[in-house]
Amino acid sequence: MLDIFKKNHEDQPQEEKEAITEPQVQPQPPQEPTIPVEPMEPTKIEESLPTTLQSLKEQETALLNQKTELASIEEKLRLQTQEEIEKTKQRIERLRSEIPELKQKCEGLAKALEIPVYNAPAD
Repeated sequence: MLDIFKKNHEDQPQEEKEAITEPQVQPQPPQEPTIPVEPMEPTKIEESLPTTLQSLKEQETALLNQKTELASIEEKLRLQTQEEIEKTKQRIERLRSEIPELKQKCEGLAKALEIPVYNAPAD
């Protein structure tokens, strides 16, 4: 059996043998050019500190306001959802109490007309 593999391997042209034995080299992705960063002078750094701090405080205030608004909306939606749940539960209970009454009325009318009553499935 090994002879078959050897024979097949020997039958391949020399180029194919080389292609099999040569290791594959994958091209490297191009590196991004680095942009030199000029060091800031100490006076420029000191002058930009208050501006940077003010900008960050404004950004923080805006985000806090947005968070407060969203928390308020979430609370309103939660309360509205709870109210809707309670209303739906009340409607379900009312329907459950109406069904036996209607069933009894139907049975009474069917008896009066001497018609057989088909029992509806009970919940």
